[in-house]
Amino acid sequence: MKTRLLGVLAAALFGVVMMAQPAQAAHRFVTVGNVAKPAAACNNHGTMVAGGWLANKACGYVMGTAVAGTRFDVSVTTGANFHFGRWRAGDGSSYCAWLVPGALDTSRSTAVADSCGATTSDALKHRLSFGHDFDVKPHTGNGEIIVKVNPSACAGFYNYFVDSDYRSGRLHDPVGVTLPSTAGYRYSTRDNGASMIRADINGETTWMFVARSCIASQLPSKLNNDND
Repeated sequence: MKTRLLGVLAAALFGVVMMAQPAQAAHRFVTVGNVAKPAAACNNHGTMVAGGWLANKACGYVMGTAVAGTRFDVSVTTGANFHFGRWRAGDGSSYCAWLVPGALDTSRSTAVADSCGATTSDALKHRLSFGHDFDVKPHTGNGEIIVKVNPSACAGFYNYFVDSDYRSGRLHDPVGVTLPSTAGYRYSTRDNGASMIRADINGETTWMFVARSCIASQLPSKLNNDND
């Protein structure tokens, strides 16, 4: 009886200790602008003026821009200095994504609870988890479908997603310049609220969202929905 009682007490104590373990920590940094594009890793050249690209994986599909002065909670950093974690916008939007190297002010950070796990990271590798109606099949293309843009009716925004469900969102963080007359179409969001396009802004290739309604009539009847 005594041995059994000691076993019960030990199990209970073990349970208390397990419950008391702190959550895995991430580190929160402030994001910066004028970020060099990852030339060596991704063969991208130039500067991301507004802030670093957010993507579904290192050198993956651009999902937004970590505008300078916002926050990013780093959960994982690769040897090439890509970061996976949660981006937190000033308007309360936040979602998990990969951030390019050099987009953080590393002079200071704050320890926070990790809110982006391996399950989300693994799901993001597959492009249908965040978008559909892509320009071409997986692992190819770069905004291959050229569409006309009406600068007087269509505005560009750096971001659309607002949470890690990636099923819906809203256009936020305006680019703030008049768009060119043509752009390269890449994909649309799952709710068809926005489309990601590539355009030349002040001499730099810039990825941004526009309302899909601005370009929908110009898109082919069949777009690529293969997963990867």
